[in-house]
Amino acid sequence: MKLPSSSFLAAATLGLLTLSPFNGGQAVTFGGLNVTPRGPQNLNLETGVTELPGGGTATDSKGGLKLVASAMTLNPGKTLTAQNAVLTTKQGGTLRAAQVTYDLKSSTVTATGNVTYNDARFKNLSAPRVTLNVGTAFVSASGGVRAEGPALSGAALAFDLNTMQAVLTGPYTARQGTLNASADAEGRLLLVFGGHQVVRSSASPDAATLGRFAPYLK
Repeated sequence: MKLPSSSFLAAATLGLLTLSPFNGGQAVTFGGLNVTPRGPQNLNLETGVTELPGGGTATDSKGGLKLVASAMTLNPGKTLTAQNAVLTTKQGGTLRAAQVTYDLKSSTVTATGNVTYNDARFKNLSAPRVTLNVGTAFVSASGGVRAEGPALSGAALAFDLNTMQAVLTGPYTARQGTLNASADAEGRLLLVFGGHQVVRSSASPDAATLGRFAPYLK
């Protein structure tokens, strides 16, 4: 967008520059993400931060993620933050949250505020915080976890998007069909899914399994 010199100087003095939307909603590259703005872009000339008050769509083709949000803020080389966001994964998961932060350096997506997650295993999984580790495809839910299907609650939950396994930490309860498990704060429950159904569970997971999930249950 070409600004009159007086308008540009005024914008520069304020440290802000408002740009028109790209023609045809053209995507731009941001830290490995393709971002398609919806509406104007407010660029802070001092910090390099760009605000998209109308939101847009961000796609991570390598990680298999798509994020649609009502508002976004792009902090070059650091983070993309989004409000009222819906994130979908290539494995068929859908995450909804009031705020989502994509940390470009750690390759993690953290969702907070009215967080819900649904996929082939879980129905209406909720937690105060859900983090997706893009590189390893592990998801961790913390701060108190609940789900409608299977009916469960626990301190934290971690699962691998590429397998049908999950580990729930105590104090927990889990019920579905013949599954009726509970434990105190020291408990760990391995769940193995077949679609929405838990086909196998263990209240004493082996050391190798716990070791694989442990980094995501902190």
